[in-house]
Amino acid sequence: MTYCCGILVRDGLVMIADTRTNAGLDNVSTFRKLHVYEKPGQYVMAIASAGNLSLSQTALSILNEGFENPETGERETLTNAPTMFQAAQRIGRALRIVHNMDGGALEQADVKFDVSFLFGGQVKGGRGLRLFMIYAAGNFIECTSDTPYLQIGEHKYGKPILDRAVTYATDLYDALKIGLLSMDS
Repeated sequence: MTYCCGILVRDGLVMIADTRTNAGLDNVSTFRKLHVYEKPGQYVMAIASAGNLSLSQTALSILNEGFENPETGERETLTNAPTMFQAAQRIGRALRIVHNMDGGALEQADVKFDVSFLFGGQVKGGRGLRLFMIYAAGNFIECTSDTPYLQIGEHKYGKPILDRAVTYATDLYDALKIGLLSMDS
């Protein structure tokens, strides 16, 4: 089962994701679930995925190739979003596109539309580092200084460590160590 964690502290952002995936009891493989997009001086974004691998890969492909904005006619991608909030909205839109394409077939096959993302980073001119959790329906929540971490996947074992040890004031290096301990749990 997947586990991904994002920790947003005063000094920076830690994003961690495992690589384990399975398509049945005897079909365990590894796939990258943490993707980093960076253009120095412009943006740095990281997106981690949990849930159905085909759905997350399709959504990421849509975000990379882009989709047309019906109001402006412009091609919108993850990396040309002017703010992190608008980038998070685009991830939600990509998930809704995937749901419209594949949701009916999945339902007929009795497969749940199960996918979620952690999305963090910063866009030049934005208000600093931000961290979002995007749900399968395309809606999302944002990390705050009151709760400086978000998790997706199988998080029940790693959560107690984060609850006890992470605050917004936690040192970045300590946040990384705590995140790794959480992952190890």
